[in-house]
Amino acid sequence: MHNIETSVCSLGRNASLHCLTVNGRGAPPDGGILRRAAAASGAAIVQHYIFSDRARRARLPVPAAEGGDAPEVRIEHLPGEGGGMFAVQAIAAGGAKNIRPVKAGGMTIGLCYEDDCARYCRLGSVADADSNAARPDQARKVFDTMKKALDRNGFDFTRTVRTWFYNDRITEWYEDFNRVRNGFFEETGVFAGTVPASTGIGAGNTRGAALVGNLFAIQPKNGLVKVRAVASPLQDSALKYKSSFSRAIELEYPSGRLLMISGTASIDKRGLTRHAGNASAQIELTMEVAAALLKSRGMGWENALRGIAYFKSAAGPGLFNEYCRKNHLALRNIACAFTDMCRDDLLFEIELDAFAAGLSGA
Repeated sequence: MHNIETSVCSLGRNASLHCLTVNGRGAPPDGGILRRAAAASGAAIVQHYIFSDRARRARLPVPAAEGGDAPEVRIEHLPGEGGGMFAVQAIAAGGAKNIRPVKAGGMTIGLCYEDDCARYCRLGSVADADSNAARPDQARKVFDTMKKALDRNGFDFTRTVRTWFYNDRITEWYEDFNRVRNGFFEETGVFAGTVPASTGIGAGNTRGAALVGNLFAIQPKNGLVKVRAVASPLQDSALKYKSSFSRAIELEYPSGRLLMISGTASIDKRGLTRHAGNASAQIELTMEVAAALLKSRGMGWENALRGIAYFKSAAGPGLFNEYCRKNHLALRNIACAFTDMCRDDLLFEIELDAFAAGLSGA
């Protein structure tokens, strides 16, 4: 029997956001378990992650090319570090209407849907079908596929508020990836508006591709949702060292504010890694950076909805749990994954979503 952690927030009239997370050992649960749990709350899954050992992937069903389910984003733990652990996390939308699949190459790569506040597009597991192509070419193909999918469904790419990129062997080609992303953002006018929040992690995937990408875009109805980039009090803009993402994006809904914090690691104001080789110290600084971002928007850890904690070694979760115990943090809905970071000397990273009811922000 799997323990499903859940959280929910109300975005507005007939609109809500749900998160469901399962961490455990052995084979990941069938996606139907989370789907049924979401449906019991009147919500539909719109984003679905599975993190597991490579040895476990053969036991997972192949995602269907047809149908309206959210695509499963299947990411592999670093070899030898997962220890048989898995994490499954789903984001579900309550009050979602007109849900329809987004397809590319005969595969469902996402969903479009709407509620009373906005139209949405979520894309997942976008990759180049040619896994033998050069890595920068694969990256460009991912961005082009995302843009074409958005175009076909009435979204401009500049409506993108959040991205996730899982680069196989990330440290070997992260600079090349950033050059591709920067060029694409220039072409599509992203830098003239709000640059999305993002996560960039080093991990393999079940498709053998150099890159798997996910995207979340929003098209507010009648100004009911306001989108703004949020600066980090303890870190400088990532744009200054040619990594094109905002530290956080805030969506202001009629019922409150949703803060989406980018993948955050032990990096100081100058853009330098702190505490190389010391996982405990990196966890502490990273959590301080995230806490400062929350505080800057009138929030605290109690407002956290979901997160994914990325560890470079199997010892990481124990150190993270010890930090939480010492600081009296009872965090829920945190999926654990074992991956590389965008720098060899980074040992921990966390992404986080939080919600505060009401419209006041610092």
